[in-house]
Amino acid sequence: MNRFFLTVLVLGLGGSAAVWSMYRTGLSFLRPWWTALIFLVMPLLFVFSNVYLNLLPRSITRFLAWLSGLWAGFWYYSILTLLVFLLVWLVGWVGHFPKAAPMAARLLFALNLVVVVVGCWRATHPVVREETYHTDLALSAPYKVVFVSDLHYGGLFGRADADRMVQRINSLKPDLVLLGGDMVDGNLLLVQKEGTLDALKNLQSRDGVYAVYGNHDRRMGTGPLERKMLEQDGIHFLVDENQEVNPQLSLTGLDDYLFGDRRVQFAPAPGKFNIFLEHEPRHIEEAAKAGYNLYFAGHTHAGQLFPNRLITKKMYFLDYGSQKVDQLLATVSSGYGLWGIPVRTGPMPEIVVVNIEK
Repeated sequence: MNRFFLTVLVLGLGGSAAVWSMYRTGLSFLRPWWTALIFLVMPLLFVFSNVYLNLLPRSITRFLAWLSGLWAGFWYYSILTLLVFLLVWLVGWVGHFPKAAPMAARLLFALNLVVVVVGCWRATHPVVREETYHTDLALSAPYKVVFVSDLHYGGLFGRADADRMVQRINSLKPDLVLLGGDMVDGNLLLVQKEGTLDALKNLQSRDGVYAVYGNHDRRMGTGPLERKMLEQDGIHFLVDENQEVNPQLSLTGLDDYLFGDRRVQFAPAPGKFNIFLEHEPRHIEEAAKAGYNLYFAGHTHAGQLFPNRLITKKMYFLDYGSQKVDQLLATVSSGYGLWGIPVRTGPMPEIVVVNIEK
């Protein structure tokens, strides 16, 4: 177990004890001491289902990943509302209103449960977001680019999810498909057993499918094998290089910012329509200054859980959405999948379509 998941475990156990203490003040079925064990087991299951994915049958692993992931969402919002509970408890204690804290516990329990249920529905119902880019360059227009990022295949999502995504993308009839990294959540062996990446070979577009690495593709050291698998399925992998997609269009794809060469130099192809693709949105302004036309990135998940986007907005020039920067239309996706917690209370998961028109 690495340091990150050890930290998650410690925080999860401590937070779960606090959450149990809060809710038992208003919920009689949590009064027995042994009910605390249920709250304490969940962080253990969350870490187990993210680290030891190959020890159990896939069906059990997936069940545990979803169960503990939903619990993690409930835990997250319970921790956020713990301050509200403590404030109500203090007011009730000072004002001699002993029923205030139990009432608050019951209301917060119900509210956080509803938030997780609604957030789970949102997380599993991706939308299609469309943008339009007008150009005077010599490009066979109209031209449709479809972009998806952060698929995160692994414990939560597998072959059936990949098949549904492929079917939906194909129904859009794209001219070009771009994959913005984090195709795999981290454990490539589990993904191999399910044949999840094989579904991507069924993607259909006139000018092919291109992909770049994300941090999750690289963090377990299995990036080269993943690349080999995808290339065998007909997907072009770009690592700090330019590729001519067709005689009028060129694509630049960068390695992941965390694991790649941060000093890499890039430049658009002269006289062509140029697209810039990377995982983490680190080079928007540089790409605009260099003369690129379209820019695509993911990674941020748009915070995934409210109010996390308040943080990602501070971290990046553009953390989500599309924005014109000079001649460049920059697009950062919220991602198609997610990590760890199958809940979205921020922007919906998405497939991005950019229609290039004269």
